[in-house]
Amino acid sequence: MRSVHPMRDDRTRIGILTGADLRRGAAGGTRSYVLGLVRFLADEGLGVEIVANGPADDLPQGVTATPVSREHVASTLAFQRALRSWSAREDFARFALLHLQRPDDLTALRLQGGCPVVCTLHGDAARGIRRRRGRVAKAAYLRRERWAVSRFAALIAVDPSTADLYAQRYPAASERLHTIPVAVEDSFARGPEPGPRHDGHVFLFVGRLSVEKRVDRIIQAVRSSGIPDARLTIAGTGPELSRLVRAATGAAVEFLGEVPHDTLPALYQTADALVLASEYEGLPTVALEALANGCPVVAPAGCGLEAVVTDGRGILVPSLDAFPQALREVVKLRDSGQRITLPQEYTWSRVGDAILAVYRSVVPEGVR
Repeated sequence: MRSVHPMRDDRTRIGILTGADLRRGAAGGTRSYVLGLVRFLADEGLGVEIVANGPADDLPQGVTATPVSREHVASTLAFQRALRSWSAREDFARFALLHLQRPDDLTALRLQGGCPVVCTLHGDAARGIRRRRGRVAKAAYLRRERWAVSRFAALIAVDPSTADLYAQRYPAASERLHTIPVAVEDSFARGPEPGPRHDGHVFLFVGRLSVEKRVDRIIQAVRSSGIPDARLTIAGTGPELSRLVRAATGAAVEFLGEVPHDTLPALYQTADALVLASEYEGLPTVALEALANGCPVVAPAGCGLEAVVTDGRGILVPSLDAFPQALREVVKLRDSGQRITLPQEYTWSRVGDAILAVYRSVVPEGVR
């Protein structure tokens, strides 16, 4: 039994605010991060309240959810409008600390009571906005981000590249910036039992089907890899689904749609590799889950995995043109029978302690 943190008090409550979809069966790295964090905090004996974007399912015992909208809204701006309306009538004095998952969500809060606010940086949100909505939207976002960053008590970057980017963008925030990775449950990292493999060679993509994930390039790489009986399994859905189905015409590609999280281990354990091709990432949780289930990873360099995909855990490619060759090489790695595991520093027992240390650094003694 882990010792209870000294911040514990019957009136102590940590607020975790997120626009992620927390409904059962939903996907997403931020969702996995939030649910892993609240489980850890609840196990520590801390009171936890999730300020959620619609319903929140499968929460640990003792964790409460306060939805700011009746149903989940996919638009960030719609979520922030609901957040602004909700916060106008809330008493934030009940929180010892508020932990956000996106910087500009702070601009929608009408904070009263002066509780400190921490934010996790899941990569560079500005880059995603530029890709999806254009330069004007990016400029507007950066104005909100600049205002918010100056007011956070601490910032947590999920990988060194994100930390470096924000340190350069906001030098005055450097002393408040911490690098703490995302994590998986400790039970995942104990290593899987060897399972049956598919006939032929199966590659796997898990995630949201959005343009920046470049799943079409994964389809092309599998098609042109020259690997006999190569197939691609895609677990996830999103706005790019129809286009990707058309791009996969004539190729050995299976679209599974949304896949319950508890069924993913079986997919990881029987695949030759998880393949990611994102234009940008923080540290993708699905890659950690794959490694924890003995599945190597093929991904572009610069996606936050440099410290993880080492020692035979997969291949990081310098460009997408190198993907077909990387797929051929990872098949040899998988066929060699080398045991692949996830380092313990990417488990919640380690990561959670590091986040608690950040909380301790910003919560004044005696806060209730």
